Amino acid sequence: MDPLAAALASSGFLPAAGPVGQFAGADGTIIEVKDAQSGVRDLRAAVAELALRARDTSAPRAILLIRGARMSAAGLRDEWGRLLTVLAPDIAHRLRLVAVLEEDVVVIPEEPWLRDLADRVTDGGRPQARSVRVDRSFEVMRVLLSRWLLHRGRIAVGELQRQTGLSHPSVSKGLAALGPTLDRHRDRSVALRAFPREAWSQLVALAPKVRQTTAFVDESGRGGDPQQLLVRLRRAPPPGVAIAGVVAARHWNPTLDLEGLPRLDLSVHTPDGGMDTAFVTWLDPALVPAPQGTPPLLLLHSVPRAESLFVPDDGGLPWADPVEALLDLYELRLIEQADDLVRALRRTP
Repeated sequence: MDPLAAALASSGFLPAAGPVGQFAGADGTIIEVKDAQSGVRDLRAAVAELALRARDTSAPRAILLIRGARMSAAGLRDEWGRLLTVLAPDIAHRLRLVAVLEEDVVVIPEEPWLRDLADRVTDGGRPQARSVRVDRSFEVMRVLLSRWLLHRGRIAVGELQRQTGLSHPSVSKGLAALGPTLDRHRDRSVALRAFPREAWSQLVALAPKVRQTTAFVDESGRGGDPQQLLVRLRRAPPPGVAIAGVVAARHWNPTLDLEGLPRLDLSVHTPDGGMDTAFVTWLDPALVPAPQGTPPLLLLHSVPRAESLFVPDDGGLPWADPVEALLDLYELRLIEQADDLVRALRRTP
């Protein structure tokens, strides 16, 4: 069997009746494979063809899988976003992109199951480790920074390894990246002595890939109300989900200068790698995956470590740790408020 076909078969996609390069999954999801795309013109033609097929088959999702695209990752993302804006919304929200470039793999939207599919088909079906995307050693800093912000003191390296779910080499790599901001003790425990600004800047720059975020918009045209989503979510809290973003930032610092709620950010514990988004349909049937470049109403952020570090709340829905809230504030370009949150937590033992 062709390596690509074998890789797709391992993900549940088999050749469809029709031209070579078309595959289908048991749920009706379709894949269109295109090789050696030369540029924007070929991409536009491929998207138009896929959109027509999605319309004619009523497929729940339609994936364009490109191998050998001669475009930059940034150019590909920008053009994909523009193309989706000219399609009917009921078609656009069903389209997905997996593009294997020479030095990167572009996945739109950044959904864990779609990224897993990309891993399987990379390099002819042999998964490749791409440290930029899944550098889990950042979990070491995230755990230590949360402890530093909450005045929880030092932690044994063995316990740090257990909480992150990382191997000893990965934990060692994460500790080394913290440089002089890390205190090491003779009993093999560690703690931050200061905010790790250099390592934090690296995490913020790579956050879109490291966090594996899934975005949703309201396709009904009502616009959606993130506050109402939160109210409904608190009535029946799904397991492994915690409040993050602006709401969590206000929880950790009630005096924070933040007005309104631009969107609802949630952290989802994903120790096994996959994110279950089934609760989103229950939350609001009008919520659909957000097209590239569309302001989201709801964002789900993966927390892949072994322990979530979520903090219980009397309301039933736990809080994401303050590091998750900080990352969300940075994504919203609320840097001043993020700095205020750090200062407030460090002042409060």
